[in-house]
Formats: sequence, C-alpha cells, structure tokens
Amino acid sequence: MDSPIEQIEKAIASGKIGGSWLVTGGQIYEQKKFIQSVCSLLMGDTVDVVEAFHPDVKWIECGLTEEAKKEVQKNILAGKAVEDMSDLSRKREITVEDIRAGIQFLSLKSAPDKSRILIINPADKMNENAANALLKALEEPAEGSIIFLLCQNTGKLLPTIKSRCRKIKLKPLSEPEMIQEIQKLYPALEDAPTVARLADGSMGLARDICENDGLALYRQMTDLFVPTDRLSAEAVKSFAGILNDNPIAYDLVKKFLMDWLVDQVKQYAVSSPFLAEDYLDLYQEIHQLFIDVDRIYLDKKQVLQTVFFKIAGVLS
Repeated sequence: MDSPIEQIEKAIASGKIGGSWLVTGGQIYEQKKFIQSVCSLLMGDTVDVVEAFHPDVKWIECGLTEEAKKEVQKNILAGKAVEDMSDLSRKREITVEDIRAGIQFLSLKSAPDKSRILIINPADKMNENAANALLKALEEPAEGSIIFLLCQNTGKLLPTIKSRCRKIKLKPLSEPEMIQEIQKLYPALEDAPTVARLADGSMGLARDICENDGLALYRQMTDLFVPTDRLSAEAVKSFAGILNDNPIAYDLVKKFLMDWLVDQVKQYAVSSPFLAEDYLDLYQEIHQLFIDVDRIYLDKKQVLQTVFFKIAGVLS
C-alpha cells in the first residue's frame, strides 16, 4: 500500500491532485507536518505554510487565524519579537463565514502552474451551517483548487462530505521514528527514548514534553510512587502545588499518571490478577476524580494529593 505522501505524489504525477482530500489518523502535529510536505511538493519548494502566511494557501482553523499569521510574518520581517498570538487566534468553531471566505479564496486565480490550497483544521469543528456551505465547493470545485480537511473525529462530519473526499489515513510514528524525529528537533535532549515512550506515537505530545520540562515532571511523579509509610506528605503537597499553578504541567502529569495505571493493569493481568483488579479500580476512581475537577470544580491541588496517597495505598 502506498504511503500517504506517495498517494499525493501519484496524484500530482497523474494530474489528478485537484478536488478534496480528507486527512485522518495521527495527532494534530502529524497532520500539519504532512500538509507541510504536501504544500512543499505542490509549490515545488520547501515553504513554511503551517506557521507563516502564504499567498496560495489559506488555513481555516479554530486556532491560528490568517490575521495572526500575517501579524507574525510582519513582525519577523520588521525584525521585531513575535508576540504571543494565542489570545487573538482562538476560535471555538469553524463558521459559515469562515467557509465562505475560503470558497472566495479558491475562486481567485493563482500563479501559473500553481494550485490554490484551502486547509480546514479540524474539519470536525465546522458547525452545521459551515458544513452545508462547504458541500457546494466539494461538489463543484474551483479550477486549480485543492481542499484538505484535517479531521480528528470523522464521526462528526456529514456523510455527504466524507463521500466527496479522497481519503488519506496517517499512522502513528513507530518508536524508532519517534526517537529519530525527537533527536532531530531537540539535539540537546539526553533521553529521547523515554520521551518517545511517554508520547506513544504522538509528536505533538513529544513536543509538549520536551518544551515543558516533561521528563523532570515524570521523574518527580514516579519518585512519589512509594508505599504509604515512605510517602512524604510535604513532597506530595509541594508537587501538587507546582501542577496546580501550571496548566500544561498538570495536563502532562495527568496523562503520565493514567498511562502508568494502565501499564500496571497490563503488567499484572496474568501474574497477579487480584493486583491488576486493584489497579483497574484505582484507574476508574482517579479518572472520575480528574473529570470532577473540570465538571464540578473540585480543588485541583487537593485532588492531586488524594491521587498520590491512593496510589501509595495500593503499593503498600
């Protein structure tokens, strides 16, 4: 079977690249990296269309807006520091106005032998009116236009949209591929294999770990996995305080915790079924606690302390 990029290369060679493509699988980082490669192929040169504005590429996103990209590019060209654009660029859904702007963009003429590319990310964030507006563009694509729908949850897409797109499914990176990519992006990192294992095939998660001192957080977390009589209440309180004040660190440790519990269930499933059952019960209990932090606003710091003492109880 052809790889995703080979599918695109064959479509380009046959002159059948135009129309619409639905890209699924992988995490957001992998999908954007794939689109970066596709756009470079179509433009005939390496271009940074993910972070920078490009005249032949339009992004419709819930995250970074076109205005934010233009502002970033303007600051870079002026030699100024690039300010954090997060407050300006956040959108919760893709609207009909967004899609109409995208269709208008596709109707414009591109440079000779170039395509106009519209990328909708994530396509499952289109509201009902936006999805319906997109259908006409999929049924009657503008000449020289290509539409890429990046999607994390295809169940939220209209069946009529899915049926009008050619499909590309990305696969998670293998651990060796992850290690190679991590070492390329972070050459000073000393323990790429551990990051790759923790990221579980997601370069997006790997980047979060590398850029937010995730390895140190992981080691601090596992240092607290001891029986109750050896667990320091002060150490737990201090670590919970760090996580309480840092949302990214909290999310990373929450992911590490839940993955660790799953690993314990698997590890003891055959050798010690009763212990595996204890870990499974603990997983379900802690999972509900984390849900309640967001649902009914339980005290995050107190919940974290409770979690570590519950784990200590099973280890005793």
